[in-house]
Amino acid sequence: MTAMTYDDATLTARPLVNLRDFGGISVQGGRLRPASLWRADDLTMSPREEIAALADQGLSAVLDLRSTPEVTRSPHRMAGELGVTAHHLPLAEMAVHPLALIEVAPSMQSPADVGRWYAGLVRSHIHEVAEGLEVIGTSTGGVLFHCAAGKDRTGILAAVVLQLLGADRSVIVEDYARTEQNLTAIFDRLAQAAYSRPDHESEDAKRTAEFFASKHPLLAAPADSMDSMLTELGGASGLMDLLKHETDPDRLTEDLHTKLVA
Repeated sequence: MTAMTYDDATLTARPLVNLRDFGGISVQGGRLRPASLWRADDLTMSPREEIAALADQGLSAVLDLRSTPEVTRSPHRMAGELGVTAHHLPLAEMAVHPLALIEVAPSMQSPADVGRWYAGLVRSHIHEVAEGLEVIGTSTGGVLFHCAAGKDRTGILAAVVLQLLGADRSVIVEDYARTEQNLTAIFDRLAQAAYSRPDHESEDAKRTAEFFASKHPLLAAPADSMDSMLTELGGASGLMDLLKHETDPDRLTEDLHTKLVA
């Protein structure tokens, strides 16, 4: 089947349903500045006016955490037209494809298992994590990061940023868990995505439909999943040790604090 892109007339632009501004979140030394950092679901599906509104608020860069196949099929066409730079930093390549999730699902039977999977993604993609943090800390304007649902990969990077800025563990976990209330709208929006429309008669499509109809922990956003990830990574000190392989974590944290905290 030929992959569709955003330009296809059959793909209807739909507003973001898991967008939030980090402004006001308490961290060490103050609160995050409004319109300096956002997290969201897939921005490539957004109407032009929604992206333009974010640019008017100061958005200057987007971090796309989706896999290469996802980005290829639904690229950031409008961001550049509106003066917003798009950076592709995949936090997982095949691990988030529906069929790949189905294969790994048996090994994740609890929220804690999901959190350990998240921690594994941080370790195996620490280079991309560090690059993303560099963009956030050095961009002259606001930064938005997203994946498809704005739940897993986006939740991981959100937790990393908040951890480095010294947010309380409860604040990090609460930010992640807020996505739970948006899941119905998220999955409905993703059903329209260019990269998630398989041949409905295929066996793979049937397996995917059955998986998304299940109550598997991978399809939820409970607090326990993020709590598990933070424990598995060893808190802020464990994260700093990981980042030492890619950058100077003290300098990086200082840049983030200067940019984001008032």
